[in-house]
Amino acid sequence: MDRADETNPPRRTGIAYFVVFTAAGTLLLLLCIEAVAAILLRSPIGAGPAFFEEARRRYHLHHERDIVQFQPACAEFDLELGYRLRPGTCRFTTRVFDTELSINSLGVRDSESALVAPSIVIAGDSYAMGWGVEHDETVSHQLSLLTGEKTLNLGVSSYGTAREMSMLGRADLSGAEALVIQYCENDFAENVAFAQGNGRLRTMSRAAYAERVEEHLATTRYAMGKHVRRFVPILWKGLRGFPEPGVARPCAQDARAFLNTLHLTSAPPRPLRVIVFEGLYGPEHRTCFLDALAAQARAGGLPTWISQLDTIDVASILSDADYLPLDGHLNAQGHRKVAEAVAEVLSGTN
Repeated sequence: MDRADETNPPRRTGIAYFVVFTAAGTLLLLLCIEAVAAILLRSPIGAGPAFFEEARRRYHLHHERDIVQFQPACAEFDLELGYRLRPGTCRFTTRVFDTELSINSLGVRDSESALVAPSIVIAGDSYAMGWGVEHDETVSHQLSLLTGEKTLNLGVSSYGTAREMSMLGRADLSGAEALVIQYCENDFAENVAFAQGNGRLRTMSRAAYAERVEEHLATTRYAMGKHVRRFVPILWKGLRGFPEPGVARPCAQDARAFLNTLHLTSAPPRPLRVIVFEGLYGPEHRTCFLDALAAQARAGGLPTWISQLDTIDVASILSDADYLPLDGHLNAQGHRKVAEAVAEVLSGTN
């Protein structure tokens, strides 16, 4: 036997040991990083440096936060609207809150009795719905306590103005005197599509909705190594500095699309006082939308119920303390402040 052949088996064995130990060491290191990341994510919110808190917020929003409209226990497919809240009761929880949603037969978060001839109707998306707060803490319920009037909360997470007005068309407006609309910048695309469809909005098929639900559940579900794959890269990017957003807000187009959606909507059966406020991700995110809206509404050519709308700049009354941590939605205190501002406008004291 060749002497080289005699030394090959030990050499191959050494290489195999090296590969095995290297792989085992790498796996152990990744498991340790995963465990450390999990501990960090559970640390008190706001206790870490700014880059870490921003990384944790981005990870929460994009990779772990449950979205109510894609939770089978809380929402269901709707042929016209894409989805609605599922009648009944469900729990809606994330890392920062644990709430109960009670949904009436219309598919909105309010009592069954609220459906009968409410005086004040609130339309909007997750901000109006009361994402992260209990029913009695929402703008709608607080407004009913402040005014003594029956209110109906039509807010549904992620609805744009077009779907909000479609939901409004399903409500009993026989006793309505005021319509409060909560706008959000992500309404713009839906409103443009509504105008392009000449007052008709294509949402999604039943199969497309089911696919969105499955995609969301897969995104938010935890599997071993998720923190290493998702959170650590975001944290690394934060260490180097997150880029500042540089997109200019097209407020004039936003306002025009919003007003056009209202105009394309069937006029309410009785005159309504319309009040608009903007759902903001934080008080520092105030935009030019309300200024553009007020100017365009009074420029002429619109029905009276639209042209005489009022606006409320909630950025002037809210602070960081009025928001849920990590989330960007209002907490109970924030809802109360907005309700007080709306009540002032309705009473004519602002």
